[in-house]
Amino acid sequence: MKIYRSKNGDSKEKSISKIEELIVNDLSIKEKMDNLRNSIQVVKLSPNGENELIRILLEGFGAKIYFPRKGDNSERFDAEIDFGAYKSVVEIEIPSTEILDAPRNLLDDYAVQKCRKQENDKQVVPLVICWDLPNKRTDYWNVITDVTSILGIKIKTISILALALHYWTKTPLNLQNDDYYLEYSHCSMSNIDDMLRKANLSAKDYPGYFTPYK
Repeated sequence: MKIYRSKNGDSKEKSISKIEELIVNDLSIKEKMDNLRNSIQVVKLSPNGENELIRILLEGFGAKIYFPRKGDNSERFDAEIDFGAYKSVVEIEIPSTEILDAPRNLLDDYAVQKCRKQENDKQVVPLVICWDLPNKRTDYWNVITDVTSILGIKIKTISILALALHYWTKTPLNLQNDDYYLEYSHCSMSNIDDMLRKANLSAKDYPGYFTPYK
């Protein structure tokens, strides 16, 4: 796929990556959703595919995203996002097979961010970005609930399709509220319903992406 971008009055031809094609295209919302949902192999087989996908989506909200260098033990998080008013430390789970480790890793990430880096001037939101949500019967939801009950830290969870839906519908993303605080007693992304309804879609069309399998 080719696109033409103008800079300083000069037209330049530039190829866009397969990852960008998943996000920036002329398809309908339903076609975009279905295409992205079925493209996990494209994401995994593209060099740094998951990072590029998340970067494109988050920069669409005006956020600045930083991925640490591989092997740097002082920065164990998968990504750090600066939303201006607050920051987020992120564990990326694509695919979601190792998602049970994410909350524990985020507690380390959060502690480093708050203590070693002394990030006391901004709220730090721990976030799991996953491909799809873990099964309702997994321990993931219990761990999230326990972390909140014991430590008072709310770990947020958002799927790639939810993040992309915000991007495509130009709906602001605010991780400071509880829209994406999912736990055992409430592990469905109910705030997504309005966005889906406007596109004549339902969360039931995408089982496991906005609400977990039973």
